Amino acid sequence: MQMLDKTVIRCDRVTKTYTEGDVQRTVLHDITITVTAGEFVVLLGKSGSGKSTLLNLVSGIDTPTSGTIWVAGQRLDQLSERERTLFRRHSIGFVFQFYNLAPTLTALENVLLPLELNGQRGAAA
Repeated sequence: MQMLDKTVIRCDRVTKTYTEGDVQRTVLHDITITVTAGEFVVLLGKSGSGKSTLLNLVSGIDTPTSGTIWVAGQRLDQLSERERTLFRRHSIGFVFQFYNLAPTLTALENVLLPLELNGQRGAAA
């Protein structure tokens, strides 16, 4: 599947099911969405409806049970965990609801940390 030039996110028939013991819970079922450059998107729903799950899938933090996910021309659902980590490091900016800052670093050092992990130092960072 080739992405159109202006497509930045494409989820095609994405399903995510969690298994706990003998119980399976499908949080997302057969989701298809396309987001183009410059588009403003709101995920709205009650607690437990799958908003965070979808964001975790699109950011490569988690993988779908089925379906395909494209972000910035990269097909995420076929990447290994290491490849997804590198993709996030180079391509995704993420602010968590309960942000995880390194308590021994200043605010600026926390902001610069991902850049330094990406090999950028000094003025380049």
